[in-house]
Amino acid sequence: MNERRIARIEQQIKERIATLLVHEINDPRLGFVTVSRVEVDRELTRALVYWTSLGDETARRLSDTALHHAGGFLRKEVAAILHTRTVPRLEFRYDESVAGALRMQGILDDLRREREDREGSDDPSAAHPSDAPDGESA
Repeated sequence: MNERRIARIEQQIKERIATLLVHEINDPRLGFVTVSRVEVDRELTRALVYWTSLGDETARRLSDTALHHAGGFLRKEVAAILHTRTVPRLEFRYDESVAGALRMQGILDDLRREREDREGSDDPSAAHPSDAPDGESA
């Protein structure tokens, strides 16, 4: 199957599952889950559904359980829109790349704040003489 067709199928699966999670799945274990991407193999036998969520590790585990529990229903609903001979088996995986990016952003924010604190704590009386207005000296 060509790359464009696979990309279109991946997008269809992503959009359908995202819609179902918001409007059809009423599992209290399911937190605020976002489908980040879907990867389908060339034979359409498997679809890796990557997701992220807000919350701690416990909330993530509960969401993972809810997604696996709803897998059969989600696959049936995906089959209704794909119009293909086979329907891929859905495998849900937490998207570590998003969590890593969020951790990295947090580190960068901390470094920026530290730098601003250091620069802000410099003694203003130690200003360079060239910073003084004309005719005045520091």
